[in-house]
Amino acid sequence: MPIFGPSGRHPMPGGESQSIFSRDFILLFCMSLCNNSYIAVYYCFEQWLEGVGVAAGWRGILLSCMFVMVLLCRPLASFTLLKRSKLVPLGCAIILSSSIMLAYPFLAGGPHFVGIVAGMRALQGVALSVYSTCVTAVLVSCIPKGQSARGFALFSLTLLLPYSIIPALGEHLLPLVGGEPYLFAWTSLLGIPALCMLIPLAPRLRIPELPAAGSGSMNGKAVLHAVTHSGLSCIYLACLTFSIMTWLAILFMKGLCTLTGAQAQNFFMTYTVTMILIRLFGSHMFDTLPRYRVVPLCALGLAVSMAGMAWLPSWAFIPLCALYGVCLGVLYPLLASTIYDRSTDATRSINSNVMMLTFDASGMLGPLVGGAVIQLGLDYRGVFMTAALIVSMSGGFMLLDRLRLALEERRQRAGA
Repeated sequence: MPIFGPSGRHPMPGGESQSIFSRDFILLFCMSLCNNSYIAVYYCFEQWLEGVGVAAGWRGILLSCMFVMVLLCRPLASFTLLKRSKLVPLGCAIILSSSIMLAYPFLAGGPHFVGIVAGMRALQGVALSVYSTCVTAVLVSCIPKGQSARGFALFSLTLLLPYSIIPALGEHLLPLVGGEPYLFAWTSLLGIPALCMLIPLAPRLRIPELPAAGSGSMNGKAVLHAVTHSGLSCIYLACLTFSIMTWLAILFMKGLCTLTGAQAQNFFMTYTVTMILIRLFGSHMFDTLPRYRVVPLCALGLAVSMAGMAWLPSWAFIPLCALYGVCLGVLYPLLASTIYDRSTDATRSINSNVMMLTFDASGMLGPLVGGAVIQLGLDYRGVFMTAALIVSMSGGFMLLDRLRLALEERRQRAGA
């Protein structure tokens, strides 16, 4: 196995074991932490839209607009940016996202309000697709072989930490800054450190992940073949369904708490702190866990937590949040590492970005599902019962993949 030094690219003296904490990994970690705060601050977006009189159906559409554009743009971004320098596109994406956040306080009501917000969300989706494609491609090249689950578990903290800090801090800041639009605007300042981190990352970002057209075998047909012949369809569906559940929980938790009397910030703080502790102190064990047993159990635990938050008494809220954090903290890195380990060196970046596409699709479908449930008059409890059903499907897809592999292995033995 090749050994890398602090930048993740050069041999270390003396043949020391490769560390996952390379310089580039840490820089990508910190930059993603800043950028993901742009997403975390939208925890109060649905309630803000309700407050300004936007109907439930339109709220779901506006919530999903950003991820519709991410879903549409990521395939093109994956194909083009993996062949080129990612430095300038990444810088432009950060600047565009910050500018959109700054624009929220200048919004005025009126007949065009929904259209303007939809346009802003769509532009931010374009920026997010470029950003996440670049970061994912570079991240994959920074993870040492044999440490995939640990690498994804640690890097996923870049999404968890904002959700443990931003909602709790935001609830205290909202009365001080003057409302949700101003909270969004203040969050844009995190683009400054993110841009600064591009400077030391520049050498890595300039290196193409795939050969340029005509210089190698990884062309459009090869990319399509890598996606359609990966044998990972059930794993992708498991990622899609579990991620839909997470978006329903994130975007509609504040609404549920208006019915149950719980505090939304306690949900975000409890589950993210639980996940962080698990991934910091248990990440070294993730690569040894039996994935086809643990993932369905985690999916069942998530379903129980979703249903319990909707219907159980308030004393059960914090323990259910902790259960949610434990199960989610284990489930995601196991799914991500399954895709990583079952990919070849040539298809690893492509398959990892297909996994990200499933998360983009969930960001589009989750708000639409939640908005439709509310529009049908089933309120926020109905949304969380729907989330429980959907995440149960994630465990089912994992079991289905195990059955498929067993049947394939049996056929190979019979053919031998």
